[in-house]
Amino acid sequence: MKLSVVIGTCNRLDLLKKAITSIFAQTNTPVQVYITDAGSTDGTIEYLKSIASEKVIPIFVGEKIGQARAYNQVFKIIDTPYVCWLSDDNVVVNKGLDIAVEILEKNPEIGMVGLKVRDQQGPFVDAPYIGGVSAVGVLNVNQGLLRTKVLKEVGGFCEKFRDYGIDPDLTTKVLFAGYDIVYTKKIAIHHYRNWGLDKNSPEYQQIMEKQEKYKEMYLEKYGEYAKEDLLWKLKTSTWLFMRRGLGVQKKLNSSDPVFLDLVIRDWHNIMSSRYISLVDPILTKDKPYYLVQHCPTYLRPKSLKFEPL
Repeated sequence: MKLSVVIGTCNRLDLLKKAITSIFAQTNTPVQVYITDAGSTDGTIEYLKSIASEKVIPIFVGEKIGQARAYNQVFKIIDTPYVCWLSDDNVVVNKGLDIAVEILEKNPEIGMVGLKVRDQQGPFVDAPYIGGVSAVGVLNVNQGLLRTKVLKEVGGFCEKFRDYGIDPDLTTKVLFAGYDIVYTKKIAIHHYRNWGLDKNSPEYQQIMEKQEKYKEMYLEKYGEYAKEDLLWKLKTSTWLFMRRGLGVQKKLNSSDPVFLDLVIRDWHNIMSSRYISLVDPILTKDKPYYLVQHCPTYLRPKSLKFEPL
């Protein structure tokens, strides 16, 4: 096998079936899928037992131990060259995993590929894709595919974050470890986000509260590395003027290309990120990836230590 995909689930059988089916339907790369179950009671366990094979490997944890810990337990036993983490509400499209593996095989400097995700329901359904820039200028990878040796080098997911914030933390660790991170140009994942459309609903509010908490933890961990350099300050200031003064904010979720075949969301990420070059659209013009994040050696935190898996 060349690729391992890890999925965490609990009582979401219908979504899980779609996720697993999409992986095998959309992936030519030799792949094995690990599903870690936190004690489902909706028929998921019976379903997983019925499809278990050398390509589908269920792991019955039986309780909720947190996403980070559940994924890490699987990461430790993986020995394929590449590994991908998905959620049970993800559906792979456009041969997304194959494209990501090919990118890594052809570009040794790239450590992780962000699988471009588009919400199919929920409050962000109008966005061309999801993924925000952190307080230290890192463009987050919500779902990613990376080299297994890189994942183990940086210690997998940080279990202090438990369920929320594990992916921004991992993205930052991979970047600060000296590896480039890129995004697929095509949408690779359709995300059936499991929450209501009502922003006043208790479920939505609970999710927002947890996300705010992880943002505080993230900034506490990486805030000291967020010192502004001149170019980043110039980029963000210019973009702020364009968003507010020129009204660009109103078109932030438009899917129409505006310049160099990029949509406004792409330019937002380029201008807001500390680690994406202004000439990225030119450098990646004929490539299957873009939004290349590169952290120069002089900007890499010397005091940040990684604990290997």
